[in-house]
Amino acid sequence: MMEESGLEQNKNTEEQLENEQQTEQQLPETEQQSVQEQEKPKAPVIVQVGGKNYEIVQNHKQGWNPEVFRDRYSEVLERYDYIIGDWGYSQLRLKGFYRDNHPKATKDSTISYLVDYINEYCNFGCAYFVLQKCKEQPQAKAKSGS
Repeated sequence: MMEESGLEQNKNTEEQLENEQQTEQQLPETEQQSVQEQEKPKAPVIVQVGGKNYEIVQNHKQGWNPEVFRDRYSEVLERYDYIIGDWGYSQLRLKGFYRDNHPKATKDSTISYLVDYINEYCNFGCAYFVLQKCKEQPQAKAKSGS
């Protein structure tokens, strides 16, 4: 039984890929490029907040708004490797996720759960963004004298 559902999932995934490819073929080339550009910025965009650097790895439907993000940001989010911001009813909601192999992570707090989170807890078709904590964080300024 488990194998059958796995086969069904693979079949569904293949059908989805075919549908996406057909849709992309139907779009004029300029529209295809603009859709892809909306998802991931051309050059890495680094955001510094709370003394930490984050890279915007996904910007779905132009969900990124730096002013609102800074207003909504809380130090509680610093412990996470990823911050997801989604929009509903003109309000930004932020949620943190760990990398998949993080020792403190549960199944629903890892970044691999992102698609399920978007589908289950976010408004259908909402704008959202994904920030990833940069590995290289800014160095604290050394104090002179002593």
